[in-house]
Amino acid sequence: MQNSPDTNDPENGVNDFVTYEQPLNERMRTFLRLEVLMQRLRAAMEGEETWRTHCALNSLLEIVSLVNRVDVKNDLMLELDRQAANITRLRADEDVDQARLKEIVDRLHVLSHKLHEMSGPLAQHLVRNELLSSIKQRMSIPGGTCDFDLPAYHYWLSRKPDIRLEVLKAWMAPFDQVMEATQLVLGLVRDSAVPTMQCAAQGFFQQTLSLETPTQILRVKLDANQSVYPEISAGKHRFSIRFLRLADIAARATQCEEDIEFELATCAL
Repeated sequence: MQNSPDTNDPENGVNDFVTYEQPLNERMRTFLRLEVLMQRLRAAMEGEETWRTHCALNSLLEIVSLVNRVDVKNDLMLELDRQAANITRLRADEDVDQARLKEIVDRLHVLSHKLHEMSGPLAQHLVRNELLSSIKQRMSIPGGTCDFDLPAYHYWLSRKPDIRLEVLKAWMAPFDQVMEATQLVLGLVRDSAVPTMQCAAQGFFQQTLSLETPTQILRVKLDANQSVYPEISAGKHRFSIRFLRLADIAARATQCEEDIEFELATCAL
């Protein structure tokens, strides 16, 4: 389950609501993980400090590990084509903005074509990188990337920030199309449902799922001041949500006994 904060006041970063996302198939699970890692990578690249570069590399290596385990490129092409076919069916609906519909379908086709043109595995440009390989091996050891363990890495981190940034951008470049496609796919899925207000009686809520159009992502939006979080369990036919309260971060969470109001979106496209 992914925790996705909704910030209503971007200037001071105050979160009035928190959105929790639960993927209901492996493809969406992979895309959500990839989105989080790319967000962390880009955020870490915004500063000049060496620790930010280290965090960026850590996220990059996680992305490489993910795309090496799962055929992300093929999954994205299949999902882009599937969404384009589903959205194209809306052309018969006179209430649909046809210009906007064409724009979305064209973008889906363009991104699918760009991914198809990418030859070889996504992370092939990094597989034989000696520095990254040594960093990956040492990261499994607590404190394993200290300067006495990896003097070459320590030397690279001492380079000027603009030099480090250019290298990171070059390593990231092949993933740009992947990230653009991932964001489009997830954005369309998230926008496919109109959220509704629900109430979990004594902290528990259950609902059946439509079999006509399989749900891809569940989204639960809570007031940040409610001091509770959802634990979502989902199967093919139904899903349930238990709202838990964590009074003490060091203690076990307990199920709420009071009714909890929340916003629910069952996203399917």
